[in-house]
Amino acid sequence: MPIQAETVESRDNMILKQIRIFNAGILKFVMGIKLRPVGATILGGFAGLSLTANVIPSALSITGAMDSFSARWGLGGYAVYSVLAWAVGGWAVQKTGSKKLGAIILGAVGLSTGLLFTGAGIGTEMNILLTGGGAALLYGAIGGMIIADSLRNPPPD
Repeated sequence: MPIQAETVESRDNMILKQIRIFNAGILKFVMGIKLRPVGATILGGFAGLSLTANVIPSALSITGAMDSFSARWGLGGYAVYSVLAWAVGGWAVQKTGSKKLGAIILGAVGLSTGLLFTGAGIGTEMNILLTGGGAALLYGAIGGMIIADSLRNPPPD
């Protein structure tokens, strides 16, 4: 009478099987991370930092409203808030995936943060507010188009 016997796997094969299962779990975890929204959030945050550290002070310096060092000094305390607001804006722009909506969303974030931080940190004179808000609006609109176009989700197959 024929009897079937189960083969016993060698210890090396069992170890390789466990390593393959472990690698598959790591790969599933890494592929589950949504890199596009995370990247858009990080880019938006860095754009907010750039707004307070460079864009508004340079615009005020170019127009002759004030020197760039004084503008950077006045806006320095608002950099963290700008990073947070622009990070949320970058995330929202990525979710839309549309250049037009991206320009509107990040342009609105730029206008509001530019006016708010320029008015609170530097002064409420009309030419200073217009320069800070206008530079932030332009910077946000262009950045919104770039982020929305480059980091939009790919179309489903």
